[in-house]
Amino acid sequence: MGECKQGQQQQAFWPELSTYDDNRSYLSANFHSIDAAISHYRTLAHSKSWKPLKGRFLLREGRQHAQVELIRERLRILGDYSYDHPLANQRFFDSRLTAAVITFQRRHGLKVDGIVGPNTRKALNITPRERWQQLLVNKQRALVDRVAERPDYIEINIPDFQLRYFRNGEVITQMRVIVGKKDRPTPVMNSTLKALEVNPDWNVPRRIAYEDILPKLQGEREAFDKLGVKLVKGWHEEPNVVSVDELNMDHFYRGELAEQHRFWQPPGASNPLGQLKFIFPNDFSIYMHGTPGMHLFDEPRRTFSSGCIRIEDPMGLARLLLETSEKPALDLDAELETEAASISGLPGNVEIFTRYRTAWVDQDRGVLQFRADIYRRDPNELAQLSAAQQQEPADTVTN
Repeated sequence: MGECKQGQQQQAFWPELSTYDDNRSYLSANFHSIDAAISHYRTLAHSKSWKPLKGRFLLREGRQHAQVELIRERLRILGDYSYDHPLANQRFFDSRLTAAVITFQRRHGLKVDGIVGPNTRKALNITPRERWQQLLVNKQRALVDRVAERPDYIEINIPDFQLRYFRNGEVITQMRVIVGKKDRPTPVMNSTLKALEVNPDWNVPRRIAYEDILPKLQGEREAFDKLGVKLVKGWHEEPNVVSVDELNMDHFYRGELAEQHRFWQPPGASNPLGQLKFIFPNDFSIYMHGTPGMHLFDEPRRTFSSGCIRIEDPMGLARLLLETSEKPALDLDAELETEAASISGLPGNVEIFTRYRTAWVDQDRGVLQFRADIYRRDPNELAQLSAAQQQEPADTVTN
């Protein structure tokens, strides 16, 4: 990371810094590069103290509280609150503050409701120093991540819970996704889409079988029956379904393939994979698929899967991908109506990347974005980055 004098950084990256002083800032949260954001947050880190906003209570428009004044000033410093006229009552939560809170929530991936609750307060408590370090880590990630070799690609930012499909370098669609839980994280990887499976069945992975499904079978049978999974023996083209009363733990995901007992779920409306599955080669047995649990997409923090990526609009994405195919168009609606599993090849030029970015500057609008470090990767990567740096002190992450 190249270093220049602080005054030069302000001129090159953030000309509006001339309006900044120790008491207040009238800056926006817009930057033309991540370097500009790094420069700005380094300045904040060295000039601003950050007292924690305590409590788990809710503050909303119309309320009056001593913390309101602190929230307003903090949002002013962070660039989300730009109103610059005297207020009759600094402790009153007015409509302008609501708008600023909404702006802050939107660019931090929080529930957008204009209410300051525990999660918004937690995000407001993250210091400029921590944000500066977060930006440095993410700049390094951007430097080492593989760049798309083709103009058509899919990019999934795991902490942002978003998928974006680029065609000819432009975003043509984006949608919400669900990613892996903390103990079953979605990996960072690069691949190419190869096939689309319509009406997929589900061969339950060993870990999910033991940790999630077997306890239900060993508990109340009704809970197991609601899952819709079957016990099958062996690995045959047509699954050999047997009674769960025949379960032999000595052969449960063990031994010769022809003797193995395992869980399997046929295609259908309740299948966890939904009606479409997107296949791409990788070392993690990860794929994209639909889901019957559409209500989960309304949650701001969507870590519910066992590592695979559930997407909000699989049909919409499939139609767009098939548009570029040279083969006769696949009649998805007809295929889905049959409820029979089938696999169709996809055009082999759409790359797919999963990324782990907790801070970035939005390319279209230049808005600085932050997301929660859902897998707690930032501290380890910050430590690695700090250890690797051999530059002058003013440019180190620990200064």
